[in-house]
Amino acid sequence: MTTPLLDVIQRNYPDAPITYVAGSWSKVIAEHSPVVSTVIDCGTVGIAGHYTLRDYLMLAFRLRHKHFDLAFVLDRSPMLTLLPWLAGVPRRVGPDSLGRGFSLTDRVTVSSSPEHLQHQADIYLNLAHAIKLVVNHPYMRFVPTEEEQQRVPFTPDKARLSIAVFIGGGSNPGMELTTKRWPVERYRELVYKLVHERNAQVLLIGGSDDVALNQSLLSELDIPKGSVLNLAGKTNFGESAALLQRSALFIGNDSSPMHLAAAVGTPVIAIFGPTSPQEYGPYPLDDPQHIALWRNPKGKPCFFLGKMQLCTDCTCMQAVTVDDVWNAVQRIIPTAQSEEVTN
Repeated sequence: MTTPLLDVIQRNYPDAPITYVAGSWSKVIAEHSPVVSTVIDCGTVGIAGHYTLRDYLMLAFRLRHKHFDLAFVLDRSPMLTLLPWLAGVPRRVGPDSLGRGFSLTDRVTVSSSPEHLQHQADIYLNLAHAIKLVVNHPYMRFVPTEEEQQRVPFTPDKARLSIAVFIGGGSNPGMELTTKRWPVERYRELVYKLVHERNAQVLLIGGSDDVALNQSLLSELDIPKGSVLNLAGKTNFGESAALLQRSALFIGNDSSPMHLAAAVGTPVIAIFGPTSPQEYGPYPLDDPQHIALWRNPKGKPCFFLGKMQLCTDCTCMQAVTVDDVWNAVQRIIPTAQSEEVTN
């Protein structure tokens, strides 16, 4: 969700090279941004318990030799906020969450109340506002390479709607939050309706860890052969972006693939539970081609400030019904449009 800020920086400093420091797991985002000049892989620095003090100081030393003029710190960890100071960067702009931005020169207040939620992309854009940069309604952006486009293991059937579905999510380095997953049996019912009522070809996407999960959805599913493809583990991140770019719609949980779909311009239906779309929804939130479904009975997220709060009644994902998602499908792809594809 940092790509809108990257576009703002590039527009305001068109002649300045932009260097992005990211971990091995997330650097692929920066590598596919047309405005980023250099990507520095910081390995596991930043993931609690996965790096040493030596790793940390080596990174600071490496950055110090680059002689940067300005740093935007997008992480709220005090250890990562301290890095630009150790690297000798004269101006350091970042979010000040619960006083953890003590080493910044420009501290931008971030809400610590679940009553006042801020989207993550807007938190980053507020850093640009704070130093008087011009911000013109930027979007998420991810640009697959031509090679990635060519390697996509799928050619859309022009007579059918291609709909990407992601039933996994909630599993990232340093965090497991599988409570963000909508029940598999509801996805199964939804996929059945997409195939039989909208003549869709459904693409079940994901990583190698999602192969078995996708296969569990396919079990007991009465559909014509070839109507649903399990593509989990068959694409890397860039190829997944190219695949999503060819899809008419993405349906899935709050996850990286959901944001990736939005970043390549594909309409999104996102299903939320413990997290809130006000913080993590497909961006920008006012884009009419995206719909976020959230039926949290408490009206506020159980996951806040980077951790799961105590929840004794985890029913928020079950509160979203198949009819809720189906109605969203009808809004984004009206039946008349579906008939145009098949004729």
